[in-house]
Amino acid sequence: MIRAAILATGAVALTILAVLCVSSHLPPAVSKPLAPASFHALLEHRTLTLRGSLPSESSKAVILQRARELYGAAPGRVIDELTVDPRVGPAAWVGNIPKALPILSQMTERGSIIIDGRSVVLSGRVDGDRTKATLLREITPLTQTGLALEDHILAAQAPIQIQAPASALQKKLNEVLAHASIEFDSNTATITPRSRATLDQLITLIQRAPNTAIEIGGHTDKYGAPDYNLQLSRLRADAVRRYFLSHGLANQFTSVGYGASRPLSAAQTRAGLQHNRRIELRIKGVGDL
Repeated sequence: MIRAAILATGAVALTILAVLCVSSHLPPAVSKPLAPASFHALLEHRTLTLRGSLPSESSKAVILQRARELYGAAPGRVIDELTVDPRVGPAAWVGNIPKALPILSQMTERGSIIIDGRSVVLSGRVDGDRTKATLLREITPLTQTGLALEDHILAAQAPIQIQAPASALQKKLNEVLAHASIEFDSNTATITPRSRATLDQLITLIQRAPNTAIEIGGHTDKYGAPDYNLQLSRLRADAVRRYFLSHGLANQFTSVGYGASRPLSAAQTRAGLQHNRRIELRIKGVGDL
């Protein structure tokens, strides 16, 4: 009986030793990196829409409370599309969102704040250069947390008179697209959030010339079947057209897909190919196209 007890005790000891040895040789658990927080606030027609992914319910509650204080607690004044995701990591800028929300009230017609975790993109129109300077000072609580500022704010100017395709408006449209291209998710006609800020900037220009007919041209690089590129470029041009119309522009728009038939660069570099993947806006005159 004593022998049986000794054997049982030895078996238990061997089992514990085996478990310890196996555990010591198992690879450590690899945790997935947390996704960056994101935020998008759009004020349009006195309605504030909030979107994005935040790291905690408490941060969301503080943002919503401040939004309703500024823009009204009545149903429909603040549209909450914010989500709280445990896979989203903490971000220093989240706590400063309530300080930045009043900026939108200084913009005329519409304004937006987009944060993707690396930069804060401001777009909209204000009534003059002085208001714009004040607004840019008031965004410092966000930039002080490490976010890079992308300024797409337009100060009000005198209405542009359209005389010809090479008009002042055409030049301004070209300037905007030269510094901020309109991009899409890979192999789709889905406009990226960052590019919506560029489109919002174009909208503020086009609104000054409501009787102007404009062609929206989509272009791709040379890679891919010609028929596929032609169709994709047409779909992307039409996505821009729908975006303009959904934001109240009454212009005559025509969307055209050119595929890879009109490259701007012959370079086989990443920059050269990106230069060829583009959306162009061409003024066709006043009245019918």
